[in-house]
Parts: sequence; C-alpha cells; structure tokens
Amino acid sequence: MNIRGILPSVRSTAQGDRRSVLGMLVLPTLLVALLVLSACESISEEECLAADWYSIGVEDGSKGQPMSRIGAYRKDCAEVGVSPDATKYGEGRLVGLQSFCTYDRGYDEGKNGSGKTSVCPPGNMQAEFMQGYNAGYYIYEVKQNIRKLERELNSVRNEVAQIRDDMDKGYRIDSAGAKHEISKYERDAMYERLLALGKEEGRIEGEISTLRASIAGS
Repeated sequence: MNIRGILPSVRSTAQGDRRSVLGMLVLPTLLVALLVLSACESISEEECLAADWYSIGVEDGSKGQPMSRIGAYRKDCAEVGVSPDATKYGEGRLVGLQSFCTYDRGYDEGKNGSGKTSVCPPGNMQAEFMQGYNAGYYIYEVKQNIRKLERELNSVRNEVAQIRDDMDKGYRIDSAGAKHEISKYERDAMYERLLALGKEEGRIEGEISTLRASIAGS
C-alpha cells in the first residue's frame, strides 16, 4: 500500500523542501494512522521521514511478518538518510503478534496453505497458533488431494468417452492422422479396457467421497 496518491501535498513538500519535512516535530493524527496502514512490502520517502516504528511494528506483527522485514525498510529509507529503530519496531511487532498468534489465525493460515509457521514466539502463543495451523493445514492437504483425484477422474472419463466413440464409429485415428478400422481383436481389447476404467472410476469416486466427508462442515 502506498499513500502517495492520498497525500500529494506531503509528497510535494518533501520533494520541494526536504529540510522542512525533517524539521516537523508533530504530524496530524490522520497522517500517522495512514503511515501505519501503509506499512507494506515497501515504504516511501514520506513514510520513512515520518515513520512511527513502534506502530509499524504493531501493524506488521498483526499480519505475521518476520522481524527480517525491517531489512526492507532499512533499504528503502537509506536514500533519505533514515535508519529504522529496530528496538521500537521489535517491541511493536511483539504486541502485534498477540493478535496473529492465535488458534483462529493459525487455522486460517493453515487452511490457505500459508508457510507462516515460525513467526510466533516460543511458548503459549506458538503452541496455540500451531494447533490451529495443523488443523487448518489438514483441510488444505485434503482439498489438494481431492483436486488431484478429480484430475485423474477427468482423465479416466475422457479415455472412456474416446474408446466408446471409436467403437461406435468402427475406426480410430492414429497419432499420424491415419484412419484404421477396428478389428474384432481390438474391439475385445477395448471392452476389457472399458471394464478396467470403470473400476478405476469407481475407486477414485469412492476416495473423493471419503475425503469430502472427512472435512464436511470445515
């Protein structure tokens, strides 16, 4: 998120007279709030100059961002001679993590297949988050397996449809585009293949049904 479009007047002030911006001791409450909300993957010059590192840490912590995130801020702010306050940022991040490291948030992260499993401090917060994460990740894995089986089922059904179509026509088209009449021997083999595919289709449908029942209501 970037507030350049929201606060053009601040941008022009910083570009036209950077010294006056650095000399500002107090920022309006609304500006501070916007700066906190804008703490994303990058930070603008204006945000660097007016940054409340504790508040940015709180915001990042509530989103499960790692402490290493401050490295990106340090790089972004170097051009305007601003160095992030790692101590204040870390203190704020720990506060923010209290709203992230919960069972419910862990469940949501796991259900979405997120890799955020190492940001919570050791202890009760980490244990609660991981309990929810594992429960949610189980659902994620089941759904992934269902999608895989659905692709296999679709492949089986496509092959069945192709065989039946060839049998109805009495001929098949090879990879070179040549037309071949289906012999009695080939027809018998095609019947055998249809029987095998029918069993495979039933097996896959059964597995899908079982997996869906295991996460019903989740």
